[in-house]
Amino acid sequence: MISVLIFAVDAKLACKLEQLQQQDSDISIVGIADDQRSFFRLVDGFGPHVILTQRVPSEEQLGKLRARHKGAAWVLFADPESERASLEALNAGASAILPISANLVEIIATIKMVVKGVAIFPQKLLTTLSNRAEIVSGRSGEPDGGRPRLSERERIVLTAMADGLSNKQIARRLEISFHTVKFHVASILEKLEVETRTEAVIKAAQLGLVML
Repeated sequence: MISVLIFAVDAKLACKLEQLQQQDSDISIVGIADDQRSFFRLVDGFGPHVILTQRVPSEEQLGKLRARHKGAAWVLFADPESERASLEALNAGASAILPISANLVEIIATIKMVVKGVAIFPQKLLTTLSNRAEIVSGRSGEPDGGRPRLSERERIVLTAMADGLSNKQIARRLEISFHTVKFHVASILEKLEVETRTEAVIKAAQLGLVML
């Protein structure tokens, strides 16, 4: 049985999500919240496998939640064309982004996939974000003195790579999802114009981005 917690401020979306357990007997709705206080209380009370939400908590709030509920997968309902919202969701460790218009069949399929560790993001979105990963931090992607501009999170991931950590180990250290780490690593390789993690670390050291 997959336990699901709903955090929706849109009444129509909440009404649609309530029908999930009627459509699939493998899904159990353990709670529905429309404000943050109720949401955090329900998360602590039930420790759901999947959280369906329209809002991503702040980094500080999310860190506290992850410390207590590391296994929960986050599915964000948002405009997939909104680069800022999508990048914030990725950095926060969301496992999937779905449009509010997604139907029950699509939502159920997504729930079952994120529980298995699969990330669900539109290809168009990933392509756009890989080229503009600095939107949230306000950095441009232009090189500075021959050095590629990396976002703050990418620099942290790159440092962890230089420490010899695997993607899974980086995910545990930063308390983000494995798939989010893969996204950052792919972006780093692209910006450094290399093909492997080893080449990325060597080039980063040559550019003074990391210390070996």
